[in-house]
Amino acid sequence: VARFGDGEIDLIHGKSIPYQDYDEQLSNRLKSLLFRQTDEQLVVCLSDVFQNLERYNDYAQQFWRGNFAHYAPFYESLGRMNHWFGSTFISRPYIDLQDKTTASNSFEQLKELWHNKDILIVEGALSQSGMGNDLFAQAKSIQRIICPSKNAYSKYDEIFAKIQQHAQGKLVLLMLGPTAKVLVEDLTKLNIQAIDLGHIDSEYEWFLMGATYKVKFNHKHTAEHNFDENIELQLDETYLAQIVEKIG
Repeated sequence: VARFGDGEIDLIHGKSIPYQDYDEQLSNRLKSLLFRQTDEQLVVCLSDVFQNLERYNDYAQQFWRGNFAHYAPFYESLGRMNHWFGSTFISRPYIDLQDKTTASNSFEQLKELWHNKDILIVEGALSQSGMGNDLFAQAKSIQRIICPSKNAYSKYDEIFAKIQQHAQGKLVLLMLGPTAKVLVEDLTKLNIQAIDLGHIDSEYEWFLMGATYKVKFNHKHTAEHNFDENIELQLDETYLAQIVEKIG
């Protein structure tokens, strides 16, 4: 599963985003993947905002209306394609919704994906996905490859090689921005199951605290607080023991 959000659309159009500078090769690969025919091997996802925008809070509605106005011709070209997309928001089932009562069921369904499975988490150095909560508590085992929190694509070949070394028999969960999308495509070709889950940890933390806005965390990366200011990592023994590779 490869999920495209507004950041990937910006990169495709030649713009940098806070945690990934524009890279022509990355931009071309993202565009090629987005226009790829979705099939049972690889689901390409778009933000679920093209119908019933009233499902979302006022901020999200305002943001997406502005995004539509800016990229209308591009979205129309995607709309003319004769295939389907998955929903990018499989990993964003809480904070932007008006009706948040469905979130509990959404998270339980997601947890079934890794229930009793060995998982390999590939994430940025500040992400610490699942730490301090029970998001991955049902996994059989957890290993982590820690990557740069910014411009991860510059280390693409090394990241891809390390994943191959450790992915045997595991479900790979990627929280690595735009780089995750390209990794999913390349891992799929090797018959390695990889799911791009992006900011699932922030969503789950907000859900657990019953937040109504995007509360910033001081101990790890927070979705949409993309400059990672004033973070004091809490490197507990469980997290450190799960790390099998660290890519600087």
